[in-house]
Amino acid sequence: MGEFEIEQRATIPALLARMVELHGDRIQILDPGQALSFRDVERRSAAMARGLLASGVGKGEKVGLLMPNGCDWVVAWYAIARIGAVAVLLSTFAKPRELAYQLRHGDVRTLLSCERFLDNHFVARLTEALPGLSEASGTHVLKLACAPYLRTIWIAGEQQPRWAAGHFRALEHRPHGDAFRALLPAVEAEVTPSDPAVIIYTSGSTAEPKAVLHNHGTVVRQGLAMAGYMTYRPGDRCLTTMPFFWVGGLCTSLLAANINGAGLFCPATPAPENCLKALQEHGVTHLALWPAQSAALMAMPEFGSDDFARLRPTSAQQLAMFNLAPAELAPNSLGMSETFGPHSMEFAGVSLLPHRAGSFGRGVRDVELKIVDPETGDAVAPGQFGELWVRGHALMMGFYKCERREVFEPDGFYRTGDQCSLSDDGYLFFNGRLGDMIKTSGANVSPREVETVLLAQPGVLEAVVLGLPDPNLGERVVAVVVAAAGATLTEVALTACLQESLSAYNTRSPKH
Repeated sequence: MGEFEIEQRATIPALLARMVELHGDRIQILDPGQALSFRDVERRSAAMARGLLASGVGKGEKVGLLMPNGCDWVVAWYAIARIGAVAVLLSTFAKPRELAYQLRHGDVRTLLSCERFLDNHFVARLTEALPGLSEASGTHVLKLACAPYLRTIWIAGEQQPRWAAGHFRALEHRPHGDAFRALLPAVEAEVTPSDPAVIIYTSGSTAEPKAVLHNHGTVVRQGLAMAGYMTYRPGDRCLTTMPFFWVGGLCTSLLAANINGAGLFCPATPAPENCLKALQEHGVTHLALWPAQSAALMAMPEFGSDDFARLRPTSAQQLAMFNLAPAELAPNSLGMSETFGPHSMEFAGVSLLPHRAGSFGRGVRDVELKIVDPETGDAVAPGQFGELWVRGHALMMGFYKCERREVFEPDGFYRTGDQCSLSDDGYLFFNGRLGDMIKTSGANVSPREVETVLLAQPGVLEAVVLGLPDPNLGERVVAVVVAAAGATLTEVALTACLQESLSAYNTRSPKH
């Protein structure tokens, strides 16, 4: 990737233009219904960008994106970035309570949503999340006290509720004459690396999720850095189920693959049979799946040696999966939403020496790591455990609606809350969280968030949520619940209340 050109203009529109120059008609993104080249994505995102401009969306305004991986997500993501708006990435796991909070807290003006994904019916969830929405009309701007900045919702689906402005793709075909066609290049020219680009919601140490804000420069430079760690080549195809609304999917899958000229295939569902079909029919060369999904795919009787032979490790993290290194010598990666993906990892093909077994590699380019005593803030000696602090190009602008002094140290370091050590030659070792966050299936879960929902249920006197080791999930979220006098609680009822209020990765069977 020609960084010498991007570094002068490290914006998402400039990145897309450069990828079109380099990769043009190669496939950029596929799903079961569509296949788009880099040039197709540029053309369609330009049309949608003009439609957003014509509908009144401007620079800095928040546009929510609620849909699964696929061509429509990618087109919308680039369209939002090209006009300098801020993409607020909403999880398809989000339940009405979570959607209500994020739409309000994120000051979302325009929402782009699909009708449904798997068993998630977003029209029903949005109606439940936003009191007054069911009485609203899509022919008028929305005026909802529960989401005071929300004006328009576009739904991709055959059934259009009366409160929707229209079908999501109608934005690409909205009649706006030549004025906005000429305006778009001028709008893109005003997007700068320092402009906010994306808000990603992630569980924090409080009852409500944190809103991580990244600018264009961080997104582009970290995407370029991750591309250098991966094995993608022009024309390769990666099968991924890593959600684009999280940094693992957006940075290390979508951006890293596309920057290197590789296309991504997004199956309709993460079921092993769908993944196998994609692998066999679409020339897949790489996998970007959760470890349990990779294991389930390779355990299928229909998965054969020819299928395996077509695949290459995506990164050093997958060396063990391909029997290229013992598990303990295959470096993992460590990162977070706040650093837009990994802040520590190793280059593809690099296995660890025995005395570095278990390491998460070294800090990625231009990311500074240091280990300090969490009580004093003083640096500790190499090999000693303390709290990991980070700063550098990958670090977020901050948490949305939080003052800088609440988030960063005076010298710009961010306290990760991870207990780590650094060897004298810069290799990072991770020993767990200093706080009470639970890491399950690659997601962070706030125990307090789950406890808040449980304590709001009738008959619950006390509730404590903790993580227990799990060989497949990393940690399993478990709740210990005390019933009030005379109350009868059941595991089924408590689990149901959690599933109604929280994302799926938060909910595991409570014990009482």
